[in-house]
Amino acid sequence: MEVDKEILADPVAGSERLLSEYGDRLFNTARKMCCNEADAEDLTFKTLERVVLKIGTYKGNSSFFSWMCSILVNFIRMDARRKIPNALEFCEDVPETADLCPTPAEWAEKTDEACLLRAIIRNLPLEFREVLVLFYYDGMSIGEIVGALDISEGTVFSRLHRARERIRRELLRLGRDLHSFAS
Repeated sequence: MEVDKEILADPVAGSERLLSEYGDRLFNTARKMCCNEADAEDLTFKTLERVVLKIGTYKGNSSFFSWMCSILVNFIRMDARRKIPNALEFCEDVPETADLCPTPAEWAEKTDEACLLRAIIRNLPLEFREVLVLFYYDGMSIGEIVGALDISEGTVFSRLHRARERIRRELLRLGRDLHSFAS
């Protein structure tokens, strides 16, 4: 049974399944967009709660995750309006690497690059962060992003292009080698 139908049939069991199947993925999306782990957790649970309350409005026109992302994005936008933008955040993640046994120097370099890239992304305007996170981190298609953010396809392409251009300019400004970020 699909999770939306399970929530309609049995809200308690459906909510548990929703949390187990989508909770971590939604939290990771929220964390990348709102730049604060505590806020991401709060917004994730608000989103999951709203999904359960509004499950009857899900029509199946988009993927279930895209529909949930549209709810999450609305909460993030409301939250961002209340807060001072671009608050300082610290890098808490260690990047994944294809090399299972990197040298300490390689590990430090990859960690530094990943932290720098996340910091640059965190300083982008929310409209650019949204499309970057959904496209590159969540692997959503352009069509899914269109549905999740309720914007046109051209706007998605434009925001992706402008976000990548801002990242490129910031890396150049910092004197960083762009090729090291492509690998």
